[in-house]
Amino acid sequence: MNQHKKLGLVTVLFNSPDVLDDFFVSLSCQNYKHYQVYIIDNSTIPEPLAKSRELAERYQIPVTFIDNKGDNVGVAAGNNQGIDAALDDNCDLVLFINNDLIFKDENVLSSLVNSMNADALNMCSPVILNYPAKKIWYAGGYIDSIKAVAPHHSIDDEYIPNSIQRASFDYAPTCFLMVTAALLRKVGRMDEKYFAYYDDTDFLFRCNQAGYKVELLPNVVIYHKVGSSTGGDLSYFGAYHLARNRIYFIRKNISGIRKYISLLYTVSTRGIRLLSATPEISQAIKKGMADGFKM
Repeated sequence: MNQHKKLGLVTVLFNSPDVLDDFFVSLSCQNYKHYQVYIIDNSTIPEPLAKSRELAERYQIPVTFIDNKGDNVGVAAGNNQGIDAALDDNCDLVLFINNDLIFKDENVLSSLVNSMNADALNMCSPVILNYPAKKIWYAGGYIDSIKAVAPHHSIDDEYIPNSIQRASFDYAPTCFLMVTAALLRKVGRMDEKYFAYYDDTDFLFRCNQAGYKVELLPNVVIYHKVGSSTGGDLSYFGAYHLARNRIYFIRKNISGIRKYISLLYTVSTRGIRLLSATPEISQAIKKGMADGFKM
């Protein structure tokens, strides 16, 4: 076991103290101990940070707290604060990790670190199942530059142990993604203009451009309480940022004729969605698209 590799776990809090018990229990049972957790608190209420401090002490988890004092700076900016702190502490590896995850297998961290070291990987991800349904949420993915989306393979399929093969992919969500410090120094930090949503797509797109792929490690399985922090894409917040950031992603990253095809596709499909959306979601999508073209 490569306990000499220092691992920095970066997680951003936002107003969901109820998910933290499972998160800290999952950390406490890990047999890999050479890590530091960086908790960035974007919450507008005091409970998540207070509960994190209490749980960290209870389970003897090594934590560096970054308190934004009620200012929600966004997921991307929060991750950047964690990246900077982890690199300043000379972490060899950084794990972007949501705190709405469950991973009670004691070998999760050690399996990922060992694979990163043994196979000289730059990025890796486990299989991620949604919770409590325990169906596949992530088992590989790609970035579709025409539609400007990052689909997950086999999403919502029944999970059958030993049925998923190890492979390299263009995309994995940053709810649980391990990367090397060297990759971060080359690719750079998250684009804070996204605030939330598409920040991971943009980051992975830039990783691809730099020649990096994500290695899916099917022997490692974790669980994700999908949408517990933001309300998912059915909330005003989600609908607005998904529309805005999709437009911004296209304008920033896609070039040539593909850019115009992608913009046309996105505007057309958002227009179709408006036909069945509630007034609140309709307003969010319209404002999101308008702001996306202004960015």
